[in-house]
Amino acid sequence: MTFPHRSTSVLPLLGALACGAGESASATSSAERTDSAGVEIVVHTTAADALPVFATVDTMPELRLGSLAGATAEQFASVSDVRPLPDGGVAVLDRQAAEIRLFAADGSWRATLGAKGEGPGEFQSPVRLGLLPGDTLAVFDPQPRRITRFALDGTLGRITTLAEMRARVSDGAFLPDGRFVGQSRLVSEGATPPSPGASLVRDTTVLTLFDVEGTPVDTLDVLPGLETVVHLEIAANRVSIWRRPTMFARANHFAVAGRSAWTSESDRFELRLRDIESGALRRVVRAPQLQVPVTETMARALFARAVEDADNAEMRKQTEDWQALSPRPELAPAFDAFVADEQGRLWVRSWSVEGSGGRWWVFREDGFLLGSVDVPTGLTITHITCDEVWGVQQDELEVDHVVRYRLRGAGC
Repeated sequence: MTFPHRSTSVLPLLGALACGAGESASATSSAERTDSAGVEIVVHTTAADALPVFATVDTMPELRLGSLAGATAEQFASVSDVRPLPDGGVAVLDRQAAEIRLFAADGSWRATLGAKGEGPGEFQSPVRLGLLPGDTLAVFDPQPRRITRFALDGTLGRITTLAEMRARVSDGAFLPDGRFVGQSRLVSEGATPPSPGASLVRDTTVLTLFDVEGTPVDTLDVLPGLETVVHLEIAANRVSIWRRPTMFARANHFAVAGRSAWTSESDRFELRLRDIESGALRRVVRAPQLQVPVTETMARALFARAVEDADNAEMRKQTEDWQALSPRPELAPAFDAFVADEQGRLWVRSWSVEGSGGRWWVFREDGFLLGSVDVPTGLTITHITCDEVWGVQQDELEVDHVVRYRLRGAGC
């Protein structure tokens, strides 16, 4: 057996030697870089508490949209995506209302695009919003497999239907040129219905590149999907089945950065960079020291939150069964969200019990670990610019608010 040539170097990756504008010259991250058959492998070794702060986010938002009792345009039911606009305004995609709402830079409502329905310019349950060249908004709606485009003045543009696939495309991301990376969940061939009792199930996730006509061009990656518990109970006059993510559910994540895609699953802290044009794996980045052990405190907190959400005795019983059936891994999931900023850097959110806000780690495309950013509690980030963080926060009444926070120190 022959082995590919491997060249290895161990060195501190000094920000003073290789940092972009605005990136801290004091940032230092020790790593080992290895080349294996044309794939660069970067393994970070610096302890998490020794890594620098890359940037800071203000504790209070500059802009906050949303109201429980305000004008209709300001009442959000379920915000699925937020996209800042070139003029300083923002486009908000509300999945439940099936609308795009446009707001000016000062937060005033300007227009509403789309509506609930099945006709041209209408949506059923839209999940993803993109801003394409020519100031064109594009919306992906999974149920009809449709991408609908609007000009910012509200003019309905081109409508594309994705080719039918073996598995339904449930989410995705737009590329700058209008192509689309779709994510689908593939059930294994020959899979049989679950037996009575509990089963651990983890389907396969497929990332597919579609051209602007909606035709599948290439499979970018195939990776493990969400880890779930399936429970089937058969009684004399009743069949009960439920499925929910395990307590420490591992899942897949991806983000598009220019003409590259970062993909991974959260079993371990490993990030894979793929070239979108060729599908080739270019770089693997590992940071095992950023993954934390599972503790009893974590497990108790997750169970307590689940019990709070159980509305009746049956749901409480299901929650107790879920706790008992969920495996207890040695390590918590490595992360639970990816976002690529406008400079092509990858932001990776550390897994936490809270599931939003918290600590993010920022990586350059070359694998350099720039440091950490702490984000206000409850903030789900949707978009990051040079100096702004956009996202969604819920208030104590679980009302969605679109927010813009000032980001300081990140640079462009």
